[in-house]
Amino acid sequence: MNATIETTESPDITLKVHEAQIRQLYKQSWIGLTGIFVNIVLVSIILWEVIPHWKLLLWSSGMLLVTVARSILIVSFHRKSPSGSGIYRWARLHVAGTTASGVMWALPSLFLWPSHSPLHQMVWPICIVAVSASAVAIYSTWKPSYISFLVISTVPVSIRLFSEGRLEYTALGFLGLFFIGVLIQTGKMMHAAIVSSFSMSIRNEALSSVLAADKAKVEELNGQLQEEIAKRTRSQEELQLKNKALERSNHELEVALANVKQLSGMLPICASCKKIRNDDGYWEQIEAYIHDHSDIEFSHGICPECAKRLYPDFTDRSED
Repeated sequence: MNATIETTESPDITLKVHEAQIRQLYKQSWIGLTGIFVNIVLVSIILWEVIPHWKLLLWSSGMLLVTVARSILIVSFHRKSPSGSGIYRWARLHVAGTTASGVMWALPSLFLWPSHSPLHQMVWPICIVAVSASAVAIYSTWKPSYISFLVISTVPVSIRLFSEGRLEYTALGFLGLFFIGVLIQTGKMMHAAIVSSFSMSIRNEALSSVLAADKAKVEELNGQLQEEIAKRTRSQEELQLKNKALERSNHELEVALANVKQLSGMLPICASCKKIRNDDGYWEQIEAYIHDHSDIEFSHGICPECAKRLYPDFTDRSED
């Protein structure tokens, strides 16, 4: 895992930053592989006359094999498009590829050095330094990739220059080591800038997602509030309609009650004939008086006691 991300970052942010770094690493690797292929061809042409052909062909074949394997790895990565913690496996495979490529660039200092041609000897330092510098620029998004390639490929050529024993070679060896330090520092700054950019971008994206979710929630709550307001408005309208209906009913009831004829107070009634004296002083039948002062209607009949008293013969025959 890349140690550049601060430990204060949340695990999710750190993982997303690493994912972005590794994807960018594989995206840019095509440039480095193309440059390596061009260097293999040019170096083979330049050194064809001063290095045994079989050695040069063996080295070129090995370098091409490593480059093809790394190309297949890049194609597989883009095809599978890994994510999550599984992407670290692909980072390790990329580091293994750059390490293998660095080893192949370290071999010429040991086995393909044109001892009898100082001019051709400079081909390897120039080529390796150029490839190392481009590797730092291309692989700076992932520190283990560019550091492994840089150290493995350039340190052996500096040691070879020291082993020549001459002052100018020794100076070139020190320059090579100094250049390694400069490239490491440059790669570190580039790496920090890339990580910072990815981290800020991902944090902003996460913040935008949170804000979008909050906005959606607010809109949902606002919709619910509007719906509740509409319900309450409808309830108030219904309540007003009911109140108006109740007011009408109350008014009608008041009118009806006002028209109700009620009997109250003391009524003067004859103890014998049961007639009632009205307000005008006239005596009238009780049913007529009640009818005039209320909405009561009478249906006339005769009770059994009165029937026996008034029609004794009729009631006796009925009993027989």
